[in-house]
Amino acid sequence: MHAASGSRLIGLLTVAKSFAEKGRAPNVVFRPTTISLPTDRRLAVLGAKSEGKTVLLQLLSGTEKPDTGRVVASASLSPVVNSDRIFHRELSVLENIRFYARRFAVDEVGLLQAMDRISPLAAILDHRAGSLLMRERRGIEAALAVAFAFDCYLIDDIDILPPELAERTLAAARRRGAGVIFATDRARLARQFADCAVVIRDQTLHPFARIEEAIRFYEQG
Repeated sequence: MHAASGSRLIGLLTVAKSFAEKGRAPNVVFRPTTISLPTDRRLAVLGAKSEGKTVLLQLLSGTEKPDTGRVVASASLSPVVNSDRIFHRELSVLENIRFYARRFAVDEVGLLQAMDRISPLAAILDHRAGSLLMRERRGIEAALAVAFAFDCYLIDDIDILPPELAERTLAAARRRGAGVIFATDRARLARQFADCAVVIRDQTLHPFARIEEAIRFYEQG
């Protein structure tokens, strides 16, 4: 995908990814791929279930490593919201937030206040993260990401994120002039929230500068 001059980009350089399966051939998610994606627009990652949308976002965020090649970014990207991987499940919510305050060198109280405006924390601060309901974990993941000013926000499965959290995350990105890369298998949500897209098909990434072209290609599959 080609971006306008000055755009912030993230590039996959001959990136390939597969997962070993005992007694079977490796499950190939991506064949060697070279592509540049904009991080200052609203990019939908469109793909059917189990096509590799989550894996792509984890590769972009650095929480998954490619088998070959490398990922190069000229922008700061958020952890993947709605991944259920941001918070350590054996630590309390408060201990997790303190960890991120230290990691990003921000004031702990200020971070708590910023997160609480997105998703109320008082009732769950002392709870072990792994004991929370899924909707509660999604809420604090979104709240943590939105509390920081990243150049681009990554959202997995935007269709199952509570609508108000999706809207708050997108609104925060808008206010900061940041981009959003989100995964979905629903063309309706891609049309609603994105202005460009990459479609995953046959272990390959197909980029489209125009969302309607991406949707036509996606629906043909």
